Amino acid sequence: MASSIRRPVKLLYFASAKEFLGNLPSEDYALDDSIKTGADLIKSVKQRHADNTNFIAILDRSMIAINDEYVYELATVVLKGGEEVAIIPPISGG
Repeated sequence: MASSIRRPVKLLYFASAKEFLGNLPSEDYALDDSIKTGADLIKSVKQRHADNTNFIAILDRSMIAINDEYVYELATVVLKGGEEVAIIPPISGG
């Protein structure tokens, strides 16, 4: 079976997520056949950065927005390709 070709999503990193990735503000992320939902995408991002435990810890506590909408149930969001996915860490301060 031929793999379907979808446009990559753009991952946007903010605050500590960005810092733990060496100040990487964003990256295009190819969607292979195993990435169908938002939950699949986050699992794949964790695998890509598995050696970066600080980033993984922040990712686990971050809010995710897809196309400017916060998503609370990532498994219910089907990715078509071309989406903008923001990783928004918890806000801290005093």
